[in-house]
Amino acid sequence: MSYISFFSNGELRGYLLDQGLNIQQISLLQLIQELNKYAEQNGNTSGLKVSNARIKKELGFSPTSTARHLIRLEKLGYIKIIFDRTDPSNAKRIIKPAKIIKFNIESQINGIIGYINKILESIPDNFETLDINDQETRNKIKNAISHFDNDTKLINYINSNPEKFTDFYSVQDWLSEF
Repeated sequence: MSYISFFSNGELRGYLLDQGLNIQQISLLQLIQELNKYAEQNGNTSGLKVSNARIKKELGFSPTSTARHLIRLEKLGYIKIIFDRTDPSNAKRIIKPAKIIKFNIESQINGIIGYINKILESIPDNFETLDINDQETRNKIKNAISHFDNDTKLINYINSNPEKFTDFYSVQDWLSEF
């Protein structure tokens, strides 16, 4: 499971404040998490190549404070920074956020059902969604998560196979495979 948080941003900020981070560090970490979440949903699981200029544009931090905050986040274990030196004239910094909260299988099932229901709700002429309390549906989603090894890979599959999620009945047909 990735760190994709089912907490509201306020709850996550409160947790990180309790862990000793300041507001700037929390804002930077949440930006990194959101960018990484988007990257993972689009198939990039290797980490972010985000520049200090992008961080300045998003958060208004100076390059010096950005570097200082990144070092602190890495020392605390919230991110991992790796330098890609395959091109000696242009080393690239790769930032990968660490898993903050490990979710149990029940919260993963709820997340996947919610994700599929958002897809179904966005489809014109589709009036049905998955019942989050239906035990058979929950078991099939649990089996799908196991089949794909984790919920992130399952979401990537869902995103790359929209033809299997064209309406409630196509989702039911897909779930019958599990």
